[in-house]
Amino acid sequence: MAFSPTPPPTGFRVRPARRGDAGPIVTLLGEVGLSADPNTVTWIISHPEMELMVAADALDKVIGFITLSHRPVLKTGGRAGTIDELNVAKAWQRRGVGRELLKRVVERAKVLSVKRLEVETYGPVTAELKAFFAACGFDPAEVGVFRLK
Repeated sequence: MAFSPTPPPTGFRVRPARRGDAGPIVTLLGEVGLSADPNTVTWIISHPEMELMVAADALDKVIGFITLSHRPVLKTGGRAGTIDELNVAKAWQRRGVGRELLKRVVERAKVLSVKRLEVETYGPVTAELKAFFAACGFDPAEVGVFRLK
């Protein structure tokens, strides 16, 4: 879990999500055509095996967020983690927000002694997406995922 060196980001900060961030997070999901319930976001914020961090601009407006779920797994002999969501407002993309959010979650996963950390993506895995995660130290995983119909 290594990151290539980059200059420190400017114009935003990363902090743990608060209950009042639920509405802005739902709005960000709407930007990419996804819907979510603010109550579910609030539930995630307070869940003991979930971490939700936001990037906020100078006025504390949410401009991005990331979620980490973590749990004990027998196969790893410890905790495994999954980054379930990573979303950045279109106006803030390509400005280091996603990279910084990902970096903070990796740091948090280390504190939690996570032994395996994965990113879950939906939709097409583009070359750009592969390049982003590769630059952040993630390799494609050869795993099968099966979903209940």
